[in-house]
Amino acid sequence: MIRDPGLLLVACQFILLALLTVTTQWGDLSLRALPFFIASLVLAGWAVKVMRLGHFNARPAIKEGALLVTHGPYRFIRHPMYAALLLAGLGLLFITFSRLRLLGFLALWLVLYLKLRMEERLLAERFPDYSSYQKRSRMFFPWF
Repeated sequence: MIRDPGLLLVACQFILLALLTVTTQWGDLSLRALPFFIASLVLAGWAVKVMRLGHFNARPAIKEGALLVTHGPYRFIRHPMYAALLLAGLGLLFITFSRLRLLGFLALWLVLYLKLRMEERLLAERFPDYSSYQKRSRMFFPWF
C-alpha cells in the first residue's frame, strides 16, 4: 500500500524529467527548442516572484498558513510551475525526438495532471473561493 501517493508522484516527476534531460543529445540543440526554454524560464521566474520562493511545495499538499494566490501568472493559469516544466519538457523533446521520449513526456504530463488533481482537491477544501477561481482560470495554459 502506498502511504503517500503525492510523494510517489513527485518521485515520478523528477525521474521522468531526469530521463528526458540525460537522454537529450545536447549537440543537436536547435533554435526551435529555444522558445520553449525561454517561455519556461520566464513563466517559472514570474511564478516565483509572485509566490515568493519559500512558499512553493513540490508535494501536492497545502502548507500551513498558505494563501490563495490569484494574481500574476496565477490570474490566467492555476499551475504555472507545472506549465513551466511542460514547456521545458517540450524543448527537450524538440532537441532529440523519439517515440520513447515522447512517451516519457506524455507520462510527465500525466504525472503532473494527477498531482494537480490532488492539489486542487486540497485547495478546494481549504479555500471556499477556489471553485470560482477554477472557473475563471485554466490549469496549465490560458487556452487549455
